[in-house]
Amino acid sequence: MKVDEDAMKATLVAEYTRPDKTLADIQGNVQVLPGGNVFVGWGSELFFSEFSCQGGLLFDASFSPVVESYRAFRFPWKGEPQTRPAVVADSGEGHEVELYVSWNGATEVATWPVLAGPGPDGPDELKREASVPRKGFEAAVTLQTDEPDLPVKAEDGSGNELATSRAVKPQEQSSVPTGRKRA
Repeated sequence: MKVDEDAMKATLVAEYTRPDKTLADIQGNVQVLPGGNVFVGWGSELFFSEFSCQGGLLFDASFSPVVESYRAFRFPWKGEPQTRPAVVADSGEGHEVELYVSWNGATEVATWPVLAGPGPDGPDELKREASVPRKGFEAAVTLQTDEPDLPVKAEDGSGNELATSRAVKPQEQSSVPTGRKRA
């Protein structure tokens, strides 16, 4: 709304409407985002939506009915788990090892470098064996090694270490139930 207090007049400048024409009886808010998009919290109706600066619906979702939110905002979010990345290693033919790594909730991981070493002498004895980019919830890495300890690092886009998993030892495939991996 554009308000002209001298003329005691309000003019509609823009309108943002959900496809089902939701109207909130109470509560709600509007947030203008950097770049001009608009984020709307539909208050008592439990929905939240993002619209382009031209008014096109870009995103629409809702809270669970057990949640009551009178406002909704959109901000950048960075997930920083308080746990280590989880990793599992399975032995294949010869010295082939398959690793599966994930870090639930982490948003800054760009790559997963795999380290390998003899173990008892600590991290100074570990060398970088492989690295894969993060593409989803879990990354799989196949490498050739006979080293007994295999930790995996989580690195951000600048190569900074975020965390390191515990060192795992490859398990014989016959000891891992079909369709399930052991941590």
